[in-house]
Order: sequence, then C-alpha cells, then structure tokens
Amino acid sequence: MALTRYHLHKRSCVGIVPLVCAFLCGVLLTALIANTNPACSPVGRIYDPENSYFLILLIVTAPENFERRTTIRETYLNLRPRMINESYQEELIHIPSYNARGHVQPETVDIQRELLKNYRVWLEKPIKNIKVINFKIKPLFAIGLHGQPKNIRRAIYEEQRVFGDVLELEELQDSYANLTSKVLHSMRKIDEKYDFKYLAKLDDDTYVKLDVLAEDLLSYYEKWHRVQQQQQQNQATRSPMELYWGYFRGAATIQKHGAWQENDYHLCDRYGPYALGGGYVLSKGLVSFIATYADQLTMYKSEDIAVGSWLAPFRNVHRRHDVRFDTAWKARACRDYHMLLHKRTARHMRDLYRGELCTHEEDLPAAGAAARGALPKEYFYDWTQPPSSCCKTAV
Repeated sequence: MALTRYHLHKRSCVGIVPLVCAFLCGVLLTALIANTNPACSPVGRIYDPENSYFLILLIVTAPENFERRTTIRETYLNLRPRMINESYQEELIHIPSYNARGHVQPETVDIQRELLKNYRVWLEKPIKNIKVINFKIKPLFAIGLHGQPKNIRRAIYEEQRVFGDVLELEELQDSYANLTSKVLHSMRKIDEKYDFKYLAKLDDDTYVKLDVLAEDLLSYYEKWHRVQQQQQQNQATRSPMELYWGYFRGAATIQKHGAWQENDYHLCDRYGPYALGGGYVLSKGLVSFIATYADQLTMYKSEDIAVGSWLAPFRNVHRRHDVRFDTAWKARACRDYHMLLHKRTARHMRDLYRGELCTHEEDLPAAGAAARGALPKEYFYDWTQPPSSCCKTAV
C-alpha cells in the first residue's frame, strides 16, 4: 500500500510539471506580445486626487524677490474662506443669462452698482468662521530658471524643498520682457499637472483678501452650477459658461514707443477689453484653451492684453468687471471693499493683514487731497458702449 501511494504521488507530480511549464511559457509569450508596442496613446487625463484643487494661485515673481514671497506666505496665504450666512450667494453673485444667439449677456452698470452696494452691506455683518469642506487652494510662485547663476538656482531649489510652492520653469529665462511667455508657460505646466476649477493670476506685489475671494468664488461656483442644472432641465443646449473676472479696461492705445512698443498688434488702433494684470481669475476651460494652443498664440508685450486678446472671440465667457479689484499700474484711493490690492510693498501687506487698509496712501510723495486726486478713478464698465466709451461711469 505504501508503494502504491508513492507511485501515485510521483505520477501526480510528474503530471503537474508540464502544466506549470506551459502556464509560465504562456505568461512569458503574452508579455512579449503585449510589449511589442509599449508606447500607447492615453485614453484620457487621469488626475492624482492629491493634485486636485478648487483654486490655483499663480503668483508671478522674480527669482530675487524672496522677501515678497516670504511676506505672502506669512500674510494672506494664511487666510481661509469665511461664510456669514447663505445670503451672500443670492445677493452678491450674479450669473448672467444667454441671449437668443447663445452669447453671454454682459452685466449692466446698474447690476454692477447693485452688487457693490450689497457687498458693502455684507461687510458690516458680524463674521462667523465656518470650515468649507473640500475647498483646496494651491499657491504657486512662477520663476524662470534658465540662465540663472548657480547660487540663485540653489536658493530656489532650497526654497522649493522647504515650502513646496515654487513653479520651476527650467526652459524660461526670467525677465520683464518675457512676462507674456512666462504666464503662458506657467498655465501650460499647471494645466498638465493639476486638476482645478479656477486659476487666479497675481503679481507678487498684489495683496489678496483670500478669505473673501475664496468665499465669493465658491458662492459663484455653487450658484453657477445650480443655474447650469436648471438649463439642462429646460433642455437648453449651450456651451458651459466660463469666467474671466477682474477689473477691465477698454480703449487702451497701442504702444508705439518705449519698452512696451507693440509691433505685432494689427487688429485695431486700440487694444480690446482686458482685465488688468495685477490680478484676475480664469475658469479652468479658459486656462486649458490657452495651454492647448500656446504655440499658436501671438505673444504680445503685455500679458494682460495678450490674455484679453486670446479670449476675445468666445461667446460663452462671463467677463465680470469688479471694482473690488484694485489691480492697475498704480493703486487707487483706499476703499474697504477692495479685494485685490496691487502695488503694495511687503510692509503694506503686513499692515493689510493686521487690518490697516490705507498705509500706502501715507507713503505718497505729496500728502493730502492733491495726492488722492491724482490717483486712478474707479469706474463701472459699460458693455453696451464701444471700448472708447466704456469706462466713463464713475463709482
């Protein structure tokens, strides 16, 4: 009996060996066949959940501006969205409609005036800090590294190691003349790497009331999403509405002399409407368009003029002119409702973070009413008028 069991066991083992060998050969053959063409086209973009954000802050900065970046990290990047009550969404957010031809209807001067009035009332209400779930903001300081000395590169790499918020543009030489190219490269790199809803392009001398901006943008997104669902229920077939939000300018003349001389703008004798470059917000669809066609877009001298020109033909863009964006080449008169404040030094930013809004006016070379009178005037944008007459309605 023992001998029989031995022979049965031996026979079973001998029978299994060929099967195992055949299985292994099949696996090897399958792998060889599968790898004959290993480079296949992706079927769609797959995002890492860790790289999914509601808002990307693209902060354009020079390699040597470490103090400005440090100030930003220590001030407004610490602010978080605040929600007072649900009235913000209904009273302060306007989602425009489409006309019969599928064009987004621009906001009238009356609507802009009403929204500002409601916002000033909202500012007087008591604040309640409420945690906003799944609201992620990613700051990125864009720096061109091509041609930088070794000591500068080492400092930037160390800064990235410590903070993890530097957008390293290895192929770009960082200079003021390359600003349009820098913004273009940054948007393309961000679009390739991150999933996001909105992108705010900012200068490193712009202070952002990030808590208010985030609350406004989140309320806008929620109301826009609700309107979109209603349109779908009504079987409205239109392109999704995109957002281009900032302080718009029209009737700017083409620069023919100096550092900003423009030799490639032949569309008109004036620039088309564009959001001033101190800070503006774009929805993801617009960023993706710019990133996709980056190689075909004209590189105008001024990046804000370039962005406005690139987006001019689209009919589904909500161009949201907002007087709360103080984003011109020179700071306007101090207002408590300003949300983005351009041309602020590191000291001014720390003052703003502490709640001192107007210290930049104290630094004007001429004090008093004469100095304030020389500051740029605020206006509502009249989209019913041509650009040459757009900006005559004072706030």
